[in-house]
Formats: sequence, structure tokens, C-alpha cells
Amino acid sequence: MNNIEPNSIEAVILFILYICMQDEKISDEEIKELLVTAPILNKMYLDIFGEYIALDLEQKISEINDQTKNQRKKLMGGKVSNFEKELFSKLLTDPSTQDIALLASRNAASADGLHRFESKKFNFWAEEWSVI
Repeated sequence: MNNIEPNSIEAVILFILYICMQDEKISDEEIKELLVTAPILNKMYLDIFGEYIALDLEQKISEINDQTKNQRKKLMGGKVSNFEKELFSKLLTDPSTQDIALLASRNAASADGLHRFESKKFNFWAEEWSVI
């Protein structure tokens, strides 16, 4: 997670996985929904930043998912920790990127039913970023 650039597609993917893991697992349904959403993320990123992401997003999702396995305890819990606040406040600073991350995370997390912990963390960030 240390090598993720702010406002990058990797930062968005990390945030999506973070929301999805709040029910203590990232389900196959959530991963499938994220993969279906990946081309839309790519298009949104192109429209907003004028940058085409020429990455294999499926591979990138898998890599970031693997990277988070050792950090999951720091990323989960009933309250948003200082670690989480610092991490995502540094990684997602652009309002357009924040919007993409929120939209895609809610979509992916809802694939297996939006768990109350997923919803709680989503709502925290939506409020923090003045979306709701």
C-alpha cells in the first residue's frame, strides 16, 4: 500500500476493496462486480483526468487485494481509525477521484448485500468528503 500514488486508479481500487472487506471478507460477488465496473472506472478516469489507464485492471485488483491481506486488521473495525483516516485522506484528495471511489465501492460492496459495517464506513467517507 505504500507504493500507491494519490488519486491513482490503484488508490481507487484500494478504497473499493477497503469498503468491501468491512464484513470481514471480500466475496467472489464483490470481486466480480468490481471487474465488471473496471471498464467504467477506466472511462471515468479518462474523462476526468484525460489519462487512459493501460493496466490489466484484473491483475491490479488481485495485486492490491494481496497487498492488503497483512493490513486488514488496521483497515477493519466498527470505527474509522486514525490509520484509515490518514491513509485515505492522503490517497484520495481530488473530489472527482473521491466520487469515483465512493460510487464504485458502494456498487461493489452491494453485490453480496451491503453489510452494516460496509455501509458505516461508506457513510463516514461520504460525509467526510461532503458527498451527503
